[in-house]
Amino acid sequence: MDIAYSNALKRKKEIETELAKIDAFLDMYRQFSGSEQEQSEPHSDESPPAGNRETTSVRRPRRLRPHEIADLSEKVIRDAGHPLTRAEIVSRLESAGIELHSEDKPRYVGTILWREKTRFTNIPGAGYIMADMATPEQNALDLIDRSVGEETHDEKGKGAFE
Repeated sequence: MDIAYSNALKRKKEIETELAKIDAFLDMYRQFSGSEQEQSEPHSDESPPAGNRETTSVRRPRRLRPHEIADLSEKVIRDAGHPLTRAEIVSRLESAGIELHSEDKPRYVGTILWREKTRFTNIPGAGYIMADMATPEQNALDLIDRSVGEETHDEKGKGAFE
């Protein structure tokens, strides 16, 4: 294969990779900005090359990873300035245009936040708050709630004679 041709193919691949990163950035920017309106992109008169399915297909928004949902939840809680229930967090995320892929969205978000125990504190009856925003009393309630939950979880696996 000709060196110039292989260099051109290599450069094309680099540009496609960079374009994919830019598209991902634009998608995330729309989600983080809270705007549901699509940002209009300039249209060119040139049509994409024939057979290039990647550029002609309609892009579906990708599913957010749990750490991204946790980051967005943190922003929502910090903006509120007080504890929010799982349902309130879901409502605020969805009103910002964030799509959650779960049949039980509050439970899904709650599981993600529960797994991030160092970042989030769950105040029984009030909801989730950032650990650095919680009062010492709220942190104590979270620890008590977790220890009760772990005891209940441990006892589920025991038999009748244990």
